[in-house]
Order: sequence, then structure tokens, then C-alpha cells
Amino acid sequence: MNLKANALYIRFYRDFLGKRVAALGTLKAIASCGGIAAWAIWKQYAFVWGAIIALSQLADALKEVFPFTKEHKAAGEHTITLDALFIDVQLEWENIFSGQYSDNEIMKRVHQLRKIQHEALRRNFPDGLPTDDTLLAHAKQEAEIYFKAVYGVE
Repeated sequence: MNLKANALYIRFYRDFLGKRVAALGTLKAIASCGGIAAWAIWKQYAFVWGAIIALSQLADALKEVFPFTKEHKAAGEHTITLDALFIDVQLEWENIFSGQYSDNEIMKRVHQLRKIQHEALRRNFPDGLPTDDTLLAHAKQEAEIYFKAVYGVE
């Protein structure tokens, strides 16, 4: 259940950051286009409108430097990785549940899956994944609902 909660958390975190990235993009577009339009209308304030356009261009050039845009990209990649890993874990769980693996095989498979999860986290978030308690609580709740609906367990 932890992997499902982690997969949901990273999806929620990606979506949260996506709103910030969209807001920054919208602000840049409004500042740039609005600055040009205002410049054409009120030419006596050309310096102000020019500065607004320059700041908009600077924000665009620095967008990869802003932590949330960088984390949004990493969260998107990590979401794909954890979703794929969860699909593999479901297959493993079904094989375990049906009795196809010995205890030793189960431990090896659990170790392999944890290692893949760790490597993905290290690759996408080398400085660690920030934790938002509200998003994490929501992810855990959704994971419980999922497992109850699919497997009848909590």
C-alpha cells in the first residue's frame, strides 16, 4: 500500500506544482502581451512597459531555475516511474497471493522492487522529495480506498 500511496502522492504533488508553473506562464504571457499593448497606447510610459516586458523575458529565461518548475518536471518523470512500478508490483502481489513464490523468492522480489523505487527517487529528486502533509494524507486515504475496492483489504 505504501507504493500506491507514494505513487498517488507524487501525482498530487506534480499537479500542485503544475498549478504554480501554469500561473507563472500565465503571468509571463499577460506581462509580455499587456506590456506591449500598454506601450502602444501610453507611449509616455515606455520605460515602465519596457521594464515589464524585460522582466517577463527574464522570468522565461530563468524558468528552469525556479525550484518549482524543476521539481514539476522531476515529479512528472517520477510519476511515470512509480505508476509503472506499481503495475509490476500488482503482478508480483497476484503471484504471491496465488502461492507461486517461495518465501525466499518473495524477499528477493521485494528487494528488487524497493531498489528500483529508491533509484528512481534518487534520480528524480537527488536532494530528497519534499513532503506536503496534506497531500500525503490525501494520497494515503486514496490508496486505502483503492485497496479496499480492488482487493477488499485496508
